[in-house]
Amino acid sequence: MDLVDFLYQAGSLKDVDRSGWRTVGIKPESVSEHSYRTALIAYFLAKEEGIKDLEGVLLAALLHDVHEALTMDLHLVAKRYSSLNEEKARKDSIGFSTDLLKPFRDKRIMQVVKDADKLECVFQAKEYQDLGNPYVKDWIKNASESLKTDSAKSLCKKALKRDAFNWLFEARK
Repeated sequence: MDLVDFLYQAGSLKDVDRSGWRTVGIKPESVSEHSYRTALIAYFLAKEEGIKDLEGVLLAALLHDVHEALTMDLHLVAKRYSSLNEEKARKDSIGFSTDLLKPFRDKRIMQVVKDADKLECVFQAKEYQDLGNPYVKDWIKNASESLKTDSAKSLCKKALKRDAFNWLFEARK
């Protein structure tokens, strides 16, 4: 794989749906939409956690699911019955550039990115919950309980107290 193939592959993530939400009747966002907000969350968590390598954080967050162009997004139940080598798929996708792989070897960066990934799920589930889907509460509970960093736990508490569409109604005033 080279840069041109990688960029085409990354673009294909616009057409890869997040599969877990379909199990409860939701037309989900794409992997690229998920990765965008994950990167934003990771940036702010990294600043709160005092991580200086913000470029590495942003790269890892943007690329954390890039392998899903090759493997597709499998929800947790499907993963129980599948054999999947996400690390190999990631290396096959971005291994042409050591700069892209480097942040994945940094434990602090990856903890923030993992928390951002889980927190993005919380935000998405909260949006679905506020729209009336009663089945997403387990996603909120499980993702919230898996957070490790203090900054992610704090942001999660704030997000869960807020109506997901408050920003829209405030903007109308």
